[in-house]
Amino acid sequence: MRISVLLPLMVLSPVLALADVRWHKFGTAGDRQAIAVGHVTVTIELQKDQTSGFPDDLLMTVKTSGHKPSQFYFTSSYAFGSVAVQGNILLLKYGVGRGTAGARVEHVKALRLDHDLDELADVQCSYWIVTNPHNAGPDEFDYHLKVQTEGGYTTLTFWLPKPRYGLPSEKIVKIKNDG
Repeated sequence: MRISVLLPLMVLSPVLALADVRWHKFGTAGDRQAIAVGHVTVTIELQKDQTSGFPDDLLMTVKTSGHKPSQFYFTSSYAFGSVAVQGNILLLKYGVGRGTAGARVEHVKALRLDHDLDELADVQCSYWIVTNPHNAGPDEFDYHLKVQTEGGYTTLTFWLPKPRYGLPSEKIVKIKNDG
């Protein structure tokens, strides 16, 4: 009886450690937005002084239980983006560039929740490429993200659903979980 319960758990445990990222969008509800993600509360607001000429300069305040709030200043095109929490890492998806199609791409920053939002990685996760020389409009290619934590490391795997010539089919970031 016990073997019938333990065996599936042993087989599935590596699969359970691999998780799709659950993004929480911001930028659609005015100048200030609070997002609760598990034990973390993320507040995104427009900075009072805008340096870019557009309302793109943002302040993120992150509050976790047992820690004082941490702040992180960043710029995101059109003030839109997303956040996600994976273990002790806050993922921030933000836009770079503006204008017509092909000018804005997305990046993902990985920030440490227990070390005052220290930046661990920044990965470009979308690209615009002209795939048809007879059509001037480029096509967008977005990477998907999976996160796996095991053996003292968190691995961020960015992957394209379909291989595309000129782009890596996969980007891997391995972060040591030393706290």
